[in-house]
Amino acid sequence: MKIIKVLIIIILIINSDVLSQKVNSNFDFTGITEFYKIVNILGKNEEPSQNEWNNLFNTPGYKVLVNGEFSKDFFKRNFRLVFMPSKSKELLQNLRNKNSLSFLLHYVKVRDNKRKMLQQLRKLQSIDFNRKAINRTLQFLPQNNVTEFPPVAFVIFENNGRGSSPIIVDLAASIEWDFVSFLSHEFHHWYRNRQMKFNYRNVASKDMYLVEALDHIEAEGIADMVDKRDWFSKSSNSVSKYARQFINDVGRTPFVIKQMDKLFSEAGKNKNRRRLLGSKMLNLLPQKGHTTGYFMASLILEQLGKRKLIACLGNPFKFILTYNSAAKLSRRYPAFSYKALETIKEFENKYVK
Repeated sequence: MKIIKVLIIIILIINSDVLSQKVNSNFDFTGITEFYKIVNILGKNEEPSQNEWNNLFNTPGYKVLVNGEFSKDFFKRNFRLVFMPSKSKELLQNLRNKNSLSFLLHYVKVRDNKRKMLQQLRKLQSIDFNRKAINRTLQFLPQNNVTEFPPVAFVIFENNGRGSSPIIVDLAASIEWDFVSFLSHEFHHWYRNRQMKFNYRNVASKDMYLVEALDHIEAEGIADMVDKRDWFSKSSNSVSKYARQFINDVGRTPFVIKQMDKLFSEAGKNKNRRRLLGSKMLNLLPQKGHTTGYFMASLILEQLGKRKLIACLGNPFKFILTYNSAAKLSRRYPAFSYKALETIKEFENKYVK
């Protein structure tokens, strides 16, 4: 009965508030509605029908997840384990499995914190998170206003989010995050991806990994200006473990740039080895290019100003060339060699139209 009451309250909150919702109209909660319908059925030790599972997986957020990195069976299996009382012993056994531990613990947290989930739903439907996030995002975009907000879909999947379209947010995770910071960063990606200066479909397969590495560096580097700059002005005790690791990895960037320079120089001399060199480049970058990009964007901002940094948006080749100018001005940090720059300029000439 308790689960049924909670489900009714959640559905009433979602349905009544969304109909009259004046803020965050781009937020989609259908994934949460269908999730709790599934939870209610599982809580009675019953199996949802195929149609009921399909209703869950056809919501915008879950549709992206099951068409990409997760399978439908993954969610079915783990939701059954956590939300079916008859599977409590099996759940305990599976909690010893390191591969699924973080997911199962997350779902247990969702199961045991229904009140917090409801409170967060109410918050997301009443506070203008869009406006708070976009005010930060616009600081590093070429435009000074927007005509639409990116779609955001709320689901339960892991203690994380995804910068897809729609942007995917785990409802439980959003309670613990600095949600505005997360949203502003992902908003930046969404707008930036609509202002790309090259098309991946035109990139030769041999160049793909090298171009991808540069793309990660530029995209994350500028987006990280939106939400991570204040980490560097706080004491190490007042920031998260992830933030401390991020700061440490940013400090390693001069070494990373020297290795990048060797790879790009080699790519200029041996075009038939570019795919292998690009794979090495992707493996070289800490945190998929975040910290390398942050270092470069910070130096551009410091030496050349925000206008020059924003002018690189969507053009990773220009971003590297602009960083190089900033590095030379600084006389403190490594610049790329002539041979490496030749390869990067070649890419810009080939792929930016």
